[in-house]
Amino acid sequence: MTNEKEKIQIIAERVNEFFEQILVLKSSDMMRQYLEFCERVPNHAMFNNTLVFIQKPSCYYYATKSQWKKRFNREPKPFARPLLILFPFAPVEFVYDLEDTDGEPLPKNFIEWWIEEKGGVSKEKMENLTSLCEELGIKTSVASTNYLHKKGHMTFGIASRKLANNERSIELHPRYEDPAVLQEAFGVLVHEVAHHLLGHLGEMRKKVETKNGFVEVVIAKDGRDNDRPVREVEAELTAWFLFSKYGIAKKSAEYLAGWITQQNAKSARITEVCKVADNIYKMSEGKRWWVKKVPKPSSLMRI
Repeated sequence: MTNEKEKIQIIAERVNEFFEQILVLKSSDMMRQYLEFCERVPNHAMFNNTLVFIQKPSCYYYATKSQWKKRFNREPKPFARPLLILFPFAPVEFVYDLEDTDGEPLPKNFIEWWIEEKGGVSKEKMENLTSLCEELGIKTSVASTNYLHKKGHMTFGIASRKLANNERSIELHPRYEDPAVLQEAFGVLVHEVAHHLLGHLGEMRKKVETKNGFVEVVIAKDGRDNDRPVREVEAELTAWFLFSKYGIAKKSAEYLAGWITQQNAKSARITEVCKVADNIYKMSEGKRWWVKKVPKPSSLMRI
């Protein structure tokens, strides 16, 4: 019998296959519809958004039966079609589209209830992200003015890794010393962090302390096989997804269109992009997502 891990892998493969098709059609209505859908449902995991969209591209907004009841006093209609998502601590969960529910009228801004709670990008979120990058061994800095002579005006951030000592870093354009461009700086930082966490500079591991000693967890799988256009598409999609979670419209369309070709679209790993977008979001909220990757006590090995 297929176990739960294998089932999830099969689902992930189908999600990747579907996304390959709409990514190739970068100017199609389907791609636009997908991105607009992701903007409407920022409070859900990005992978689940993609999974729901595949099952029902016309879905406007989705929630579980209990979420509809608790937040909006609505319930699924009789014979409503449930949509499948992956759920923490359980194999799957069922959700329902807005049009498949009945109940109290919705407030005009019902989708934006989460924005007041999160508040968009702030200096604190930028500091959280840079601080936790340091914990993962990624040093971040704003470059000196010499950066302009070396990199030029069109490069706003550089993610790098020195193979000799495995030192990882992110260097931002000198313009990001100005607090007035905080949102732009945050977007560039997220893009460069994504390069590291998507494995574009090689595998990443971290030792995490537990009651039974230190365990080494994989932070990023090696993703160096793909060429630069694929890496840029993955990193910018990650940044776009994260901005949509904060209710901010990131102007990524032209950048993505410049990199996407039929060949590299087939190599973009949407499942990895969704996962990394959610993980960087957690870091900007001050959460160490890698702690949850520690195996159960019975399988721990001392290092």
